[in-house]
Amino acid sequence: MYYDLKSFGAEVRNIRNNLELTQSTVSELSDIHVDTIRKIENGKVLPTQETLDLLSPVLKKDLNALLLEHRLHDYHAFEEVKNRLESKLDKGEFETLSIELEDLKALLDNTLHPYFINSIYQLILMTEAIIFRHKHEDPLTALNKLVDAMKVTTPDFTLDNYSDFVYNSMELRILMNMALMINELQSTDKSLEIMKYCIESAKSAEPNDNIFPKICYNLSYTYHRLGRDKEALKYSNLGIDYCLKNRNYSGLNLLYFRRGIAEYFLKHDNYKDSLKKAVYFAEMLGHYELRDLFISNCKKYYNIDIL
Repeated sequence: MYYDLKSFGAEVRNIRNNLELTQSTVSELSDIHVDTIRKIENGKVLPTQETLDLLSPVLKKDLNALLLEHRLHDYHAFEEVKNRLESKLDKGEFETLSIELEDLKALLDNTLHPYFINSIYQLILMTEAIIFRHKHEDPLTALNKLVDAMKVTTPDFTLDNYSDFVYNSMELRILMNMALMINELQSTDKSLEIMKYCIESAKSAEPNDNIFPKICYNLSYTYHRLGRDKEALKYSNLGIDYCLKNRNYSGLNLLYFRRGIAEYFLKHDNYKDSLKKAVYFAEMLGHYELRDLFISNCKKYYNIDIL
């Protein structure tokens, strides 16, 4: 389901204030990280049932029931389009993103709730940015679209003050994509700085979110292009460990591929094992074109026969 997280978070904050509790005190009593509490109150994260179960006794309110009161309509249609979009991005299928873009625009025309409108519009701008980058090879327009997308929920945002704000998962995706554009347009150092900020912010994301391994992949790939294979291996391993720990297998194929290539350049004996796992998870996830790309790229660029 989809929720008005801003109004829910504001109500949670009011409950806490009425009990004269600080965020730090609630964190200590509930064993929930203070950053998570801050994100909940700012409407930046959808808390899990377990998180709300731990907070409810401290705040003397059934927060799971309270969250249901902030439920929005049209969630299933939005989630269906969003999942299709995510699947295409994971597989590198950029040519047909206009289908999801038009579906999002149609959904926007039929939605009334202001919070939901902002979420859909933000995703539309991010999708347009990806299309400009990959289909039209126009990273500058893509970057401007991403800045506009961030300003939908963070009006005061600029690339100079990005570290001043708390971000939800969608905003971190936007910021991560900005870093990729900056890498093409301006500075690799600035790009890495922003991505490292993103990965620190994503550490408190809910386990069912896949933003953390996506950032790990992009950091690993950026370091690979710089020829810094130890760092590439470090971040691919971080992403793999996160996915396995949280049983979130989306993106494992890409992360194992990056690990295998880093191990190859570092002359590790087990590099083929990682590359075979990349192929296995690509097949498991139904990413057959990506599987074939792994196999062909290994042969073409590194003279490696995976199978």
